[in-house]
Amino acid sequence: MLNTRIKPFKTISYYKKKFYEIKEKNFLNKWNVLFFFPFSFSFICPTELKEISSYINNFKKINAEIFAISTDSHYTHKKWIENEINFVNFPFISDFNHNLSKNFNVLNKKDGNSYRATIIIDPNLIIKCIELVDINIGRSIIEIEKKIKMLNFVNLNENKVCPYTWNFDSKSINVNV
Repeated sequence: MLNTRIKPFKTISYYKKKFYEIKEKNFLNKWNVLFFFPFSFSFICPTELKEISSYINNFKKINAEIFAISTDSHYTHKKWIENEINFVNFPFISDFNHNLSKNFNVLNKKDGNSYRATIIIDPNLIIKCIELVDINIGRSIIEIEKKIKMLNFVNLNENKVCPYTWNFDSKSINVNV
Protein backbone atom coordinates (compact mmCIF):
# COMPACT_ATOMS: atom_id res chain seq x y z
CA MET A 1 0.00 0.00 0.00
CA LEU A 2 2.78 2.47 0.84
CA ASN A 3 4.34 3.92 -2.34
CA THR A 4 1.38 2.78 -4.45
CA ARG A 5 -1.04 4.89 -6.43
CA ILE A 6 -4.43 5.54 -4.85
CA LYS A 7 -7.43 3.74 -6.32
CA PRO A 8 -10.03 5.72 -8.27
CA PHE A 9 -12.98 6.91 -6.22
CA LYS A 10 -15.95 9.25 -6.34
CA THR A 11 -17.86 10.55 -3.33
CA ILE A 12 -19.51 13.64 -1.85
CA SER A 13 -17.76 16.35 0.14
CA TYR A 14 -19.08 19.26 2.18
CA TYR A 15 -17.18 22.56 2.18
CA LYS A 16 -18.11 26.24 2.45
CA LYS A 17 -21.80 25.41 2.90
CA LYS A 18 -21.97 23.37 -0.32
CA PHE A 19 -21.93 19.74 -1.36
CA TYR A 20 -19.70 18.76 -4.24
CA GLU A 21 -18.41 15.64 -5.91
CA ILE A 22 -14.80 14.73 -5.29
CA LYS A 23 -12.61 12.24 -7.14
CA GLU A 24 -9.00 11.15 -6.93
CA LYS A 25 -8.25 13.57 -9.79
CA ASN A 26 -8.90 16.44 -7.34
CA PHE A 27 -5.72 15.36 -5.52
CA LEU A 28 -3.37 15.82 -8.49
CA ASN A 29 -0.48 18.33 -8.45
CA LYS A 30 -0.47 18.99 -4.69
CA TRP A 31 0.22 17.20 -1.43
CA ASN A 32 -2.90 15.83 0.22
CA VAL A 33 -3.61 14.81 3.78
CA LEU A 34 -6.51 12.44 4.26
CA PHE A 35 -7.43 12.92 7.89
CA PHE A 36 -9.67 9.97 8.78
CA PHE A 37 -11.61 10.29 12.01
CA PRO A 38 -13.99 7.75 13.59
CA PHE A 39 -17.26 9.71 13.60
CA SER A 40 -18.85 13.12 13.96
CA PHE A 41 -20.14 14.55 17.24
CA SER A 42 -17.31 12.97 19.22
CA PHE A 43 -14.82 14.18 21.83
CA ILE A 44 -11.27 14.11 20.42
CA CYS A 45 -12.07 14.82 16.78
CA PRO A 46 -13.07 18.48 17.34
CA THR A 47 -9.77 19.19 19.10
CA GLU A 48 -7.82 17.83 16.13
CA LEU A 49 -10.02 19.62 13.61
CA LYS A 50 -9.62 22.91 15.46
CA GLU A 51 -5.83 22.52 15.43
CA ILE A 52 -5.85 21.76 11.70
CA SER A 53 -8.00 24.84 11.08
CA SER A 54 -5.52 27.02 12.94
CA TYR A 55 -2.64 25.61 10.82
CA ILE A 56 -4.40 25.63 7.45
CA ASN A 57 -2.27 28.49 6.08
CA ASN A 58 0.90 26.54 6.90
CA PHE A 59 -0.40 23.69 4.75
CA LYS A 60 -1.34 26.02 1.91
CA LYS A 61 2.20 27.46 1.93
CA ILE A 62 3.62 23.99 1.25
CA ASN A 63 1.05 23.18 -1.47
CA ALA A 64 -0.87 20.76 0.75
CA GLU A 65 -4.59 20.32 1.21
CA ILE A 66 -6.39 18.73 4.12
CA PHE A 67 -9.47 16.54 3.76
CA ALA A 68 -11.30 15.27 6.84
CA ILE A 69 -12.95 11.89 6.21
CA SER A 70 -15.35 9.76 8.20
CA THR A 71 -17.95 7.13 7.44
CA ASP A 72 -20.67 9.63 8.32
CA SER A 73 -22.93 10.92 5.56
CA HIS A 74 -22.30 14.32 4.00
CA TYR A 75 -25.54 15.46 5.67
CA THR A 76 -24.11 14.53 9.08
CA HIS A 77 -20.93 16.49 8.27
CA LYS A 78 -23.03 19.51 7.29
CA LYS A 79 -25.05 19.36 10.51
CA TRP A 80 -21.94 18.97 12.72
CA ILE A 81 -20.06 21.80 11.02
CA GLU A 82 -23.04 24.18 11.09
CA ASN A 83 -23.99 23.42 14.71
CA GLU A 84 -20.75 22.69 16.55
CA ILE A 85 -17.52 23.06 14.60
CA ASN A 86 -18.14 26.12 12.41
CA PHE A 87 -14.43 27.00 12.63
CA VAL A 88 -13.59 24.31 10.05
CA ASN A 89 -11.88 25.71 6.93
CA PHE A 90 -11.25 22.59 4.83
CA PRO A 91 -13.45 19.97 3.10
CA PHE A 92 -15.11 17.02 4.80
CA ILE A 93 -15.45 13.88 2.70
CA SER A 94 -18.21 11.37 3.30
CA ASP A 95 -17.17 7.73 3.20
CA PHE A 96 -20.67 6.51 3.93
CA ASN A 97 -20.22 3.55 1.56
CA HIS A 98 -16.85 2.68 3.22
CA ASN A 99 -15.01 2.58 -0.13
CA LEU A 100 -12.22 4.96 0.94
CA SER A 101 -11.77 3.33 4.34
CA LYS A 102 -11.53 -0.07 2.67
CA ASN A 103 -9.19 1.18 -0.09
CA PHE A 104 -6.80 2.66 2.47
CA ASN A 105 -7.25 -0.27 4.86
CA VAL A 106 -8.45 1.92 7.73
CA LEU A 107 -11.97 0.55 8.18
CA ASN A 108 -12.79 -0.70 11.65
CA LYS A 109 -14.91 -3.65 10.53
CA LYS A 110 -16.13 -4.32 14.06
CA ASP A 111 -17.65 -0.85 14.52
CA GLY A 112 -18.20 0.17 10.87
CA ASN A 113 -16.29 3.42 11.20
CA SER A 114 -12.80 4.43 10.15
CA TYR A 115 -9.79 4.27 12.42
CA ARG A 116 -8.04 7.48 13.45
CA ALA A 117 -5.68 7.51 10.46
CA THR A 118 -3.59 9.97 8.49
CA ILE A 119 -2.67 9.26 4.87
CA ILE A 120 -0.32 11.59 3.00
CA ILE A 121 -0.52 11.46 -0.80
CA ASP A 122 2.02 13.10 -3.09
CA PRO A 123 1.16 15.27 -6.14
CA ASN A 124 1.26 12.16 -8.37
CA LEU A 125 -1.33 10.31 -6.24
CA ILE A 126 1.24 8.04 -4.58
CA ILE A 127 0.71 7.12 -0.91
CA LYS A 128 3.79 8.36 0.98
CA CYS A 129 2.74 8.06 4.64
CA ILE A 130 0.26 5.99 6.59
CA GLU A 131 -0.27 6.57 10.29
CA LEU A 132 -2.81 4.89 12.57
CA VAL A 133 -3.32 5.86 16.19
CA ASP A 134 -5.61 4.60 18.91
CA ILE A 135 -9.11 6.06 18.82
CA ASN A 136 -8.55 7.52 22.31
CA ILE A 137 -5.66 9.86 21.42
CA GLY A 138 -5.26 12.80 19.08
CA ARG A 139 -2.65 13.46 16.41
CA SER A 140 -0.05 16.20 16.13
CA ILE A 141 -0.77 18.56 13.26
CA ILE A 142 2.75 19.96 13.56
CA GLU A 143 4.16 16.47 12.91
CA ILE A 144 1.96 16.04 9.85
CA GLU A 145 3.22 19.35 8.45
CA LYS A 146 6.83 18.31 9.13
CA LYS A 147 6.33 14.96 7.37
CA ILE A 148 5.02 16.71 4.26
CA LYS A 149 8.04 19.04 4.23
CA MET A 150 10.39 16.08 4.58
CA LEU A 151 8.61 14.06 1.90
CA ASN A 152 8.66 17.03 -0.45
CA PHE A 153 12.38 17.57 0.17
CA VAL A 154 13.32 13.97 -0.63
CA ASN A 155 10.94 14.02 -3.59
CA LEU A 156 12.80 17.02 -5.03
CA ASN A 157 16.31 15.90 -4.04
CA GLU A 158 17.38 12.58 -5.49
CA ASN A 159 19.66 10.48 -3.25
CA LYS A 160 18.83 12.53 -0.17
CA VAL A 161 17.07 11.29 2.96
CA CYS A 162 15.92 13.09 6.08
CA PRO A 163 16.62 11.96 9.63
CA TYR A 164 13.85 12.70 12.12
CA THR A 165 15.76 15.74 13.40
CA TRP A 166 15.91 17.28 9.89
CA ASN A 167 14.65 20.76 9.30
CA PHE A 168 15.38 23.28 6.58
CA ASP A 169 18.44 24.52 8.47
CA SER A 170 20.09 21.15 8.99
CA LYS A 171 21.77 18.81 6.58
CA SER A 172 20.10 15.90 4.92
CA ILE A 173 21.91 12.62 4.44
CA ASN A 174 23.32 11.86 1.03
CA VAL A 175 22.87 8.22 -0.03
CA ASN A 176 24.64 8.00 -3.35
CA VAL A 177 23.90 4.55 -4.61
